[in-house]
Amino acid sequence: MTRAVITGVGAVSAFGVGVPALFDGLADGRSCIAPIRSFDAAAFDTRVACEVAGGGIGRDWLRAHLGDLGDAETVLNGYERAGAWRDRKCMFALLAAVEAWRMAGCGQGDDEASMVMALGLEQAFLDDFGPMFSGQAIDWSVGGHAGIRFRSDVDLGARLVGDVFGLYGQTIVNASACAAGGLAIAHAASLIERGSASIVLCGGADSMVNPFGLGGMSRLGAPSPRNDSDACRPFDLRRDGLVIGEGAAMFVIESEQRAASRGARVLARVLGHGSTQDAYRVTAPRPDGAAAQRAMELALGRAQLAPRDIGYINAHGTGTPLNDVAEARAIAAVFGPGAVPVSSIKGAIGHLMAASGAIEAAACLLAFEHNLLPGTANHRDLDPQCEVDVIRAPRAAAVDAVLSNSFGFGGQNVSLILGRPA
Repeated sequence: MTRAVITGVGAVSAFGVGVPALFDGLADGRSCIAPIRSFDAAAFDTRVACEVAGGGIGRDWLRAHLGDLGDAETVLNGYERAGAWRDRKCMFALLAAVEAWRMAGCGQGDDEASMVMALGLEQAFLDDFGPMFSGQAIDWSVGGHAGIRFRSDVDLGARLVGDVFGLYGQTIVNASACAAGGLAIAHAASLIERGSASIVLCGGADSMVNPFGLGGMSRLGAPSPRNDSDACRPFDLRRDGLVIGEGAAMFVIESEQRAASRGARVLARVLGHGSTQDAYRVTAPRPDGAAAQRAMELALGRAQLAPRDIGYINAHGTGTPLNDVAEARAIAAVFGPGAVPVSSIKGAIGHLMAASGAIEAAACLLAFEHNLLPGTANHRDLDPQCEVDVIRAPRAAAVDAVLSNSFGFGGQNVSLILGRPA
């Protein structure tokens, strides 16, 4: 089987723009949970999030981080006139993609690349609803609704990235909720493995830090009701909900042979992936974790690895009462209680929704680049129902294979296994 390898990665998170900012923040064990600054959240019960650059995001911010894009400036100007910068995740996707592309040493000769991108599923620019919120509900009597455009293309971020790089390979958009980022990477690896593509730009971008996104998640009861700096506490006895984050992570994935032929530096090998469906409830996981367990087993089988070969698990770990117990049961069923170090980075950078699986896969590279396993920010007391070895502070360790879980609304599960470069 043709092996897929990662040769480039880019990231945007509440730690800042770039993979170095992500790695430094995780290595320091910091948490970015803070009061929302990008809009007035005073009327909401939930008033904290993990934001990228607060309220300073816009045209000038984007241009400062992008640098010179040469001929692509014309493309950017066109998207700016079309209002793309009103969708924060478009900017995040572009920044992460440019970093990954440059890190991989890609150029015009790589424009045959395919693209698989995970994006939040929206039909309008959610920020437009801000003036219409009253008491955490939309007041349709407010005249501002006339300016809302119910024509924000679902693939807007993907088209932007593809046009900037001039890619002519197939473009695939995954909108499978919080599993989308992981599934995008798995899909990209599959294209490489079966010879349908030799190079793929993949990953995810999302932002729900806006009145509509925050209000919707609050109605579901998903966010923590506390507006404290430790509001998200994965696997903790007193956990009570997630914290919304935003950002992006993108990867250049190509065949091992292609990477070797052009002398590219390999960051990780994609060893295996597995996907399942809970077939249970839309917004709650199967309590027994059976389908999540099966996703991990499928990934191990595809990688031809035994459970003992995995040195670290990056958990989905949302910090919600139901998810963490179900995931812990699934992990214990596959690996044994407390057998493998486990952490969740959602206490550090929040839940990036459609981009969560992508940013967490990027965080896994810390294990190969710096022999460091990320910690679980804000975790203090392990819930006895969660029989896993939770890494509280970042832990030094040399591991050869890591597993990353992503589970989404609708019961979608995906597990990725990444391996240290040969």
